[in-house]
Amino acid sequence: MVKYSILAALAVTTIGAGAAQSETIRATSGYGPSHHIAKTVYPAISTKLSELTDGRWDVRDTSSGLLKPNEMNTGLRDGITELAPNVLTYFSADYPESTMVGELSTFGSDSRAISGAVSEYILTCPECLAEFDKFGQVFVGTTATNISAVLSTTPIENLDDFKGLRIRTVTPTFSKYIASLGAEPVQMPSSEMFEALSQGIINAAFSSISNIRSGGLFDTIKYVVEVRQGVLSAYTVATPSKMLWGRMTPEDRAAFLEALQFGIATDLEAWVEGDAEVKQMAMEQGTVFVEPDETIKAASRKFNEEHLETLAVDLTARGIEDAPAKIDRYLSLLEKWEELVADVDTVEELTDLRMRELWSDIDLANYGN
Repeated sequence: MVKYSILAALAVTTIGAGAAQSETIRATSGYGPSHHIAKTVYPAISTKLSELTDGRWDVRDTSSGLLKPNEMNTGLRDGITELAPNVLTYFSADYPESTMVGELSTFGSDSRAISGAVSEYILTCPECLAEFDKFGQVFVGTTATNISAVLSTTPIENLDDFKGLRIRTVTPTFSKYIASLGAEPVQMPSSEMFEALSQGIINAAFSSISNIRSGGLFDTIKYVVEVRQGVLSAYTVATPSKMLWGRMTPEDRAAFLEALQFGIATDLEAWVEGDAEVKQMAMEQGTVFVEPDETIKAASRKFNEEHLETLAVDLTARGIEDAPAKIDRYLSLLEKWEELVADVDTVEELTDLRMRELWSDIDLANYGN
């Protein structure tokens, strides 16, 4: 059973006379207690970490109130928290190399493969790792949401219905996609989505279906257009600070990494299962799920074709060197990971795959120092 310490970080808890010291990691999942990250992912990381370290380490999560999602980058750097999600696209100016692969997030549909490809790309990209280092963080892998849909307060049946709508997005690529449909993209953190939808500031959100529940949107969202276009991939579910990493021995780092890969695999599964569960709940409450008509499907295909044609030019203009080669490298990794995950059925199997493919050759005594 996981032991949640009530003491602050660096505190030492003694369990019985002569017991080994136990350290509690200060985590901030940040999306509220109803989000699956707080309910499922961080408890899974804590349980696995405690198991792998014979109780020497565990995790205490503050699910809301301490830091908002758009404050995590500096919160990790400044020691306000030790373990937290980091949505890199909120800080794209700070992570230009790492977020580059996020701009290819409309390619691929298996979030496990996308997560593996993005993780391997960043892990083998010195410029990307330097971006994490600059903000006092250690890269340990990315996760990915399930495929996105348009969660709307108003009916959307064809491409013309997008005209004039204000739709919340979270990445520049998603904003371009929504604009290509004729709507106006509005970038904002998920923490502001409920109020914006309730007050009519926005009409819809381009997001995973699970966010109907985590955002408390059952009474607000009336229509869901399942465009099946794009995942949020340039983000981490649990990134440690360098200060935390520096307190760990290489052996504990190895256990921590395995616990984090288990957490990522748990998160990936939770997104898929959560979407299916929330879809059923929403339908029972009267939400209408819409299969996009051919006008929407054609517009989506056209966007992907044009986006791939222009992306290298756009990235080069923003200072990304060798952009065409980097795009090709990521797409090759995506193809590789689609094959790797094809026969993976469980969280444990995906954890083992990630440990083997990503971390087996990493010197943890020096990595992240």
